[in-house]
Amino acid sequence: METTIQYLQIATDIIIILLFIGLVILVFTLIKTLKYFSVKIEEMSVQVKDIKSTMNPAIDKFQDLTENVNGVFLKVRDNIDVLTTVVEKVRDTTDNIIEFEQNIQSKIEPPVMNTINTFSAVTVGVKTFFDTYKSRKNDKISDRELKNEIEEIEQSIVDVNEELDKVNVKLNSN
Repeated sequence: METTIQYLQIATDIIIILLFIGLVILVFTLIKTLKYFSVKIEEMSVQVKDIKSTMNPAIDKFQDLTENVNGVFLKVRDNIDVLTTVVEKVRDTTDNIIEFEQNIQSKIEPPVMNTINTFSAVTVGVKTFFDTYKSRKNDKISDRELKNEIEEIEQSIVDVNEELDKVNVKLNSN
């Protein structure tokens, strides 16, 4: 029995030694694996730093671009406001010009038409006078008839002058 115990003791010692060797191998493998992971993590850290260093200028450029775009939009908005104001002023000016033209036309057209009609009447009267004068001269009209004709013409001239005075008053008051 003692030999059995000795054999068991030896077998136990061998198993312990094998387990210890396995444990040592496992520890070395773990150390090697951890070292590998450490190297990979360090490489990733370097890559992240490289990415970060290249991203910073890109981010700065993107911020500059954003600021420029915002500036452009602000200028466009300001220009639209100015353009809207200009269009409104042009519209108002156009309306004022149209109103002014209509005002002038409504105030000047009747007196001018009256003047033209009066002038036409005077012309017809003078022509009639001379035609009558010539025809009566040939017919030897009496002085009395001639005086009546002259008085009628003078009255027509007075009427024309009154109409012209009215037109002048209207034109001067505007």
